[in-house]
Amino acid sequence: MNPIKNRSRLVLLVTFVLGIALGAIVTWAVVSSGDARVHIVEGHVSSVNWDGTAISLAENNEGYIIAGATWRTGSGPWNETFPTCLEPLTSGQKVKLGIVNAAATDGAFGRSVVVWLECLD
Repeated sequence: MNPIKNRSRLVLLVTFVLGIALGAIVTWAVVSSGDARVHIVEGHVSSVNWDGTAISLAENNEGYIIAGATWRTGSGPWNETFPTCLEPLTSGQKVKLGIVNAAATDGAFGRSVVVWLECLD
């Protein structure tokens, strides 16, 4: 047996095992830090706050901060400004929300974060 070939195989095997271990560690860190999947919630707005940055839905009586979320009306273009379909102090609009659950960390609480919304009517 050629000692150089054996050494190359050993280096390759060690590199492979370390890669798998590193992948497992990264996967564990991502999974334990929060739920990175987008959850879709659809419903009718029961109220929009006075400055248009938060809403509550009638179907689940939950409140959501929408400031910073990308939005669109129907299948139109995505926008970065405040949703024009959710005027302050209004209600009744049908919306679909894309929500990511942010996990609690040291000194900070977790919460649902609206990352996008669609105005459906």
